[in-house]
Amino acid sequence: MTATHPTRRGDGFAAADSPDTLGGAVRAFFRYPSPLILAAALLAALAYRLHLGALGAGDALAVTAPWLVWPLLEWTLHRYVLHLRPFTLLGLRVDLDFARKHRAHHREPWIPELIFLPPYLHLVAIPTLAALAFALLPTPGPAASVLTGLFSVALLYEWTHYIVHTRIQPRSRMARRIFRNHRMHHFRNENYWYSFTVPPIDRALGTGPDHGSVPRSETCRTLGVDDADHP
Repeated sequence: MTATHPTRRGDGFAAADSPDTLGGAVRAFFRYPSPLILAAALLAALAYRLHLGALGAGDALAVTAPWLVWPLLEWTLHRYVLHLRPFTLLGLRVDLDFARKHRAHHREPWIPELIFLPPYLHLVAIPTLAALAFALLPTPGPAASVLTGLFSVALLYEWTHYIVHTRIQPRSRMARRIFRNHRMHHFRNENYWYSFTVPPIDRALGTGPDHGSVPRSETCRTLGVDDADHP
């Protein structure tokens, strides 16, 4: 079970001591392991690509590809992996670590440590993705460019999810939409608004209805799982 931090609780969504300015949010963001690991991976991939020589049209395509795929990927993983309930396999109870941590985030959304991807995931995923990119793509240049695009959009995802859970007030129309959708996901109905970075994905996939038309769920905080019975 995740320990609570009552002194840090603010409005139930952002900690009372969370940043309320963009500069403060940037400084706080890079104090957590996941953004630091992703930033280091991004800089390494970019530096290696620049080391290889001149950039071309293929690099632009390789960098862009992860950005085009990511919105659908994050929606799919959020809905089907992070919200996966425990299940029984061969008589054993299976409860994925990602899902447990995400339930903890729903129970205590004001705790910043629960917002980010677990560092061990990066330590496994980054070398694996790098090996696949260099093995499947014809030359090192496109591989390094794909990794640059992938690590940059992953960092954007972490930033978007983090900043929504601060006390910053969004100004642009898109930012307000992202903020409101995510709060609705936490406090109105966990079965909608799975997108983090591209809200229209929810509309396209049927999980972005008008907020007022969605009934209030009693399992927003637990995701339908009583973790007290399975610490």
